[in-house]
Amino acid sequence: MTAKKVLRVSFLERIDSAWGEITIAMAAKTGAIIYAQGGCHQSESDGRGVSLSSYIHAIHSLVRQAGARSVLMIGCGGGVLGTMLSADGVAVTMVDINPASPYVARRYFGLPDSVPFHVEDGAAYLARGRSKFDAIVLDAYHASEIPEHLTTPAFFESAAARLTKKGALLVNVFLQDDADRDAQTIARTLRGVFPEVRLLDEPGARERNAILMAGHVAPLARPWLTMRPRTAAEDIRAELKRLDFQRLP
Repeated sequence: MTAKKVLRVSFLERIDSAWGEITIAMAAKTGAIIYAQGGCHQSESDGRGVSLSSYIHAIHSLVRQAGARSVLMIGCGGGVLGTMLSADGVAVTMVDINPASPYVARRYFGLPDSVPFHVEDGAAYLARGRSKFDAIVLDAYHASEIPEHLTTPAFFESAAARLTKKGALLVNVFLQDDADRDAQTIARTLRGVFPEVRLLDEPGARERNAILMAGHVAPLARPWLTMRPRTAAEDIRAELKRLDFQRLP
């Protein structure tokens, strides 16, 4: 989930789903591919499988810094982060409750057919499995909210149990403005499970994506552009520079 952008587009496909209509569009000026669901902007790529969302590049940089070789992604959207990590040789596993997600990710955002994709609830997937991952990325949204059951102590305990010894959990948290306290609320829950919790954010910006991270995250530095898209690279680089680690209460 990311903030909406106003662009001139041509629509490529509309898909009905139980979680709202999915629209796939192409930006007239740049050829970017845009995924929206239920009227909310979810994913955008350069048309070649590289994201045009700065928070995706931030997570990509953090995952690569962590040296993760296996990554579980809960919540797909267009799946472009999975496409990028797969191109790096990372073993990616995708989970999304929407049956349309694997089709959209593979058809429009370059997710390889070789990437395992489980159509089910993320909490259910964690609870039933035993495989461990070097990183877990939570980027699951219904409209503009993370489903409540994916921010509970039980969910985070399940995530911790599926991480390797030096694994990290990264959570995308969409914030309306500085009055939005969702990141702090989720951080308090994370602290009940993980000894180390950090927040990467840009205070003062409206409709922004903050990243919470927990687990073996103390060595992580501020992110930088690690995979250049064919357009908007300098804008993304500038947005990444405005992100910084924030003190948590």
